Amino acid sequence: MTGCRSGEIINLKWEEVDEPGSCLRLLESKEGASIRPAGQAVFEVLAQIEKKKDCPYVLLPVRGDGPFGGMARAWKRTFKRTQLTGVTPHTLRHSYASVAGDLGFTESTIAALLGHAAGSVTSRYVHHLDSVLIAAADKVAAAIHGMMTTDPMKHAGPT
Repeated sequence: MTGCRSGEIINLKWEEVDEPGSCLRLLESKEGASIRPAGQAVFEVLAQIEKKKDCPYVLLPVRGDGPFGGMARAWKRTFKRTQLTGVTPHTLRHSYASVAGDLGFTESTIAALLGHAAGSVTSRYVHHLDSVLIAAADKVAAAIHGMMTTDPMKHAGPT
């Protein structure tokens, strides 16, 4: 529901979650520090995760103090329960972009949602998100959340 790379979610810390700002303020990503707009559905899911007192990470580590290290096994367990095959975390990132495109958002908006490097010098100095980008993230997250939580046949189209 965020379009983030799997490593960005594995390493996500609670201090990077900015619900009032409707974004994730990633300290490290492929593009360096990155601000990602996030929809309300993302924050509703995050609110269901129990915070561990001495752990800064959203996804708790299996062992030790570092980030969650069991993604490969968790991924296999999760998708074993679905009818989906050949889906990877990166496939979900592409699907996020596709849903945004299906909802009518432009390439530049989708690039901003995904945290692709911006082309202008000015963008390096802008540290807040505009309301249009936040609304786009909210609409995409809500659409994906709806697909995840309702009868899949409703989204399958005509048979």
